[in-house]
Amino acid sequence: MKEKIALASLGCAKNQVDSEVMLGLLQEAGYEIINNPKDADLLIVNTCGFITDAKEESIEKILEFAALKEEGPPRALVVTGCLSQRYRSQLAQELPEVDCFLGVNQIPQIVTTAEALLSGKKSEPEESELYLYTGQEPRLLTTPPSTALLKLAEGCNNRCSYCVIPSIRGPYRSRPMEEIVSEAQRLAAQGTRELILVAQDTSFYGTDLYGKSHLPELLGELARIPELVWIRPLYFYPSRITDELLEVLLRSPQVIHL
Repeated sequence: MKEKIALASLGCAKNQVDSEVMLGLLQEAGYEIINNPKDADLLIVNTCGFITDAKEESIEKILEFAALKEEGPPRALVVTGCLSQRYRSQLAQELPEVDCFLGVNQIPQIVTTAEALLSGKKSEPEESELYLYTGQEPRLLTTPPSTALLKLAEGCNNRCSYCVIPSIRGPYRSRPMEEIVSEAQRLAAQGTRELILVAQDTSFYGTDLYGKSHLPELLGELARIPELVWIRPLYFYPSRITDELLEVLLRSPQVIHL
């Protein structure tokens, strides 16, 4: 019988993509993904660590799942995401109920972690270099059937005084444009009609790879995919809205700009 896994995804849409990748990897490995945490063998909380309210919500969810584990049948609890990345040592001391903490760069290790914990072994995650989703990983969508999130990049270079994202997720790292377009085509072929583009700053997309923002070029390529009805880019940085970007928004009716 397949062992069952339930995951709670907290925080932003970018974190939701990470959750979908973990679920896809686990499903491909043969685990059954379920919605009811009470019936799971393994529980995962993908946390947010951005502001105080988000941290508190993450801790509350961890404690909720820890109580389920104490009652059974869940046998193990894994905490992933930004809170885990930022406060791993502190959390490990304060939350002994958690069997393993994985940071944002250890997403590919979720399967080996699950295998170890469900076999009654201790999981020792390996240190990882900065992770960047490639689109080749299996992914289990958690959005409505006609909608999908598409992550353009990871990290951020802005280093705003109020924001910890660069220290948690590292510098801005764009995915190659052809890789993004290829994933968008696959999603469209699977029934996606609304594509939501996410990054910490979508208007910075491509600057690290191509020397300048390639968001206008990317939007133009995505607008050529006939199945897509709406393309919704999120998280513009106001000073990076250029005439070139405005022209693409005006001439591409699929691109939502409200």
